[in-house]
Amino acid sequence: MERSLSSQGLLPALRLAALLLGITAASRPGLARELLSRSAELTAESRDAFRLDYSGYLQEQVISAGEFGGRSFTLGQTRSRLVLDATFHKKFSAEFSQTLAADYGSALINPVYALSAQAPPPTYFRWDHSFYPGKDPSLDWSVYRAYGKYENAQVSLILGRQRIAFGTALFYSPMDLFNPVSPLALEPEERVGVDAAFFEARLAQFTYLDLAYGVGDLIDESRFAVQAKTTVHSYDLSLLGARIFEDWIAGGAFSGYLKAGGLYGEMTYTMPETGSNYLRATLGYQYSFANSVNLVAEYYHNDGVLAPATPGLVSSFLAGQAGLATLHRNFLGLSSGIDYTALVRLSGAVLFDLDYGSFFLGPALTYSAPYSITLTLGAQLFSGGPKSEFGFLPDFYYARLRWNF
Repeated sequence: MERSLSSQGLLPALRLAALLLGITAASRPGLARELLSRSAELTAESRDAFRLDYSGYLQEQVISAGEFGGRSFTLGQTRSRLVLDATFHKKFSAEFSQTLAADYGSALINPVYALSAQAPPPTYFRWDHSFYPGKDPSLDWSVYRAYGKYENAQVSLILGRQRIAFGTALFYSPMDLFNPVSPLALEPEERVGVDAAFFEARLAQFTYLDLAYGVGDLIDESRFAVQAKTTVHSYDLSLLGARIFEDWIAGGAFSGYLKAGGLYGEMTYTMPETGSNYLRATLGYQYSFANSVNLVAEYYHNDGVLAPATPGLVSSFLAGQAGLATLHRNFLGLSSGIDYTALVRLSGAVLFDLDYGSFFLGPALTYSAPYSITLTLGAQLFSGGPKSEFGFLPDFYYARLRWNF
């Protein structure tokens, strides 16, 4: 059952507050600022009792594929993100962040994009509102994060909309069961999160126990996970057990140093309610040179492949939610980056479908301008046959201008 805030109550007030705070923040350059200050006459202990800061960004982005699904595909987006961080007596903290985005372009009437927009969100509560549904331009408001946190030396508890970060792999992360994002996502750092409870207890030095619960009406619509973490010599080790909707999952991960680089791996074994059990595993190595060049190589194996005619595959790619789903079993991912100057960085990623020979290439050029402004130009290029992993996707080109405040 869909959960929503009353349109006659809190939702309009939150939208109005978000708009006003966004305008205020946009008028003041700089990084995170203290929104609520204390008088200098108060003691240091009193000043630390409560603190409220804000930060965020303004972003303009244009994406063009020329043609997608036989129709023109150009999508522009103006987005504002405002983040409010509060601390109470050092042990209690909270975050509320909202997003206001205006989309425009021919993509809004593209049938493939329209299908992706209908994909259900990974969240339980519907803290969002569309001002002009089905219009060009559209205007949408949503809550990105909304959680409270208690933390001391022994335990940590987080309640609300949050990101539950299991796994660290770059391309495909089998352990990232709550927030999977496709390696083809244009903005992989944008993770909607889940409405959940997360508890972590420190059992001993370098040893922790994590418990996570993602809200659902029924057990079969909920997500549960328990993870044990420890450090042995220079390696971090973890074991995971989970029930994600109707599937039981067991997994493990490791990360540490090999020579001068980092070696890591993740593995999950899924026992679905229907169908055969399957294995997913990633093995990676990362090395950084003294001249700012970094290299990452990952191998991903997935026995839980999709059927070639799986409905909504393209829309899942656009929605950025097909984080672990693939058509084939074996992939090799390579990533590299170098600082051309102090302000200009060149980066790129290549993903090979080892079974059918198709590949994805993602070059990007980033310029870090003064006043926390960043300009990024990039592309997503695909090659392969119609039955390959990447052959059915069109080439994408994008430009992104972002101001962090």
